[in-house]
Amino acid sequence: MREPVKPTAGDGDGHLAPELVPFWKPSGDADRYRAYQAAMAAPYVGGSLFDVGAQTGEVSARLIELVGAKLQRLVLSDRTQSWVEHLRRRFEDAEVLRVDLPERLDIAPVDTVLLVNVLGYLEDDVKALEALAKVTTPGGRFIVWEAGYPSLYSAFDRDRAGRRVRYTPESLAERLRLAGLEVEVCRPINLVGGLFNRVMVGRTADFADPRLVRLYDRLVVPLSRRFDRLPLRFGQNIFAVARVRPM
Repeated sequence: MREPVKPTAGDGDGHLAPELVPFWKPSGDADRYRAYQAAMAAPYVGGSLFDVGAQTGEVSARLIELVGAKLQRLVLSDRTQSWVEHLRRRFEDAEVLRVDLPERLDIAPVDTVLLVNVLGYLEDDVKALEALAKVTTPGGRFIVWEAGYPSLYSAFDRDRAGRRVRYTPESLAERLRLAGLEVEVCRPINLVGGLFNRVMVGRTADFADPRLVRLYDRLVVPLSRRFDRLPLRFGQNIFAVARVRPM
């Protein structure tokens, strides 16, 4: 079973039928993309991490390698039971739970919350952030990677990926502040990915085509990461870091 990745359009994992999840294994087609996500998050990870909507667990697996012994506690969740069972098999020493935000969470507080392509799928992103803030220590951080710019929203996002919204830096920062968080970083990234997406939207019915995914991973991602050093005004993704207000 190929890795269900759609970085060219859905900006995240695809969706396997529950009965196929036990057969999932990484294909390697999106290794650079996953490394990109983990590298962006790593400087902000504390001693305890809650990876919300972790699904395959690929980003957390890379963060464990990058952060090392600094990460003393890992919590992962998904709202689909088959992925929860997969995460329990893959991360035997982690806490794994089924969560369907914005339901109340019953876990010990963490100092870092990771949301990779989660908020854009939720009916109420602010309530979800508020629920997560209640299990985050004062001064703890939220790390958010989301799909960027409404102009890139496509039928694929809506009908295949199930995404409700793409954010701008302004709209994502607003949602974070409405949840009571202090925004430290909120900016576009992945410029070349955004341009690639803009060209491809409407020209193909299958952004999960392995050939497109490999092209994106091998050419677009390395080039795009170089441009992230610049003050961009557009990108395929929005990256944000926000803090829970100190007591």
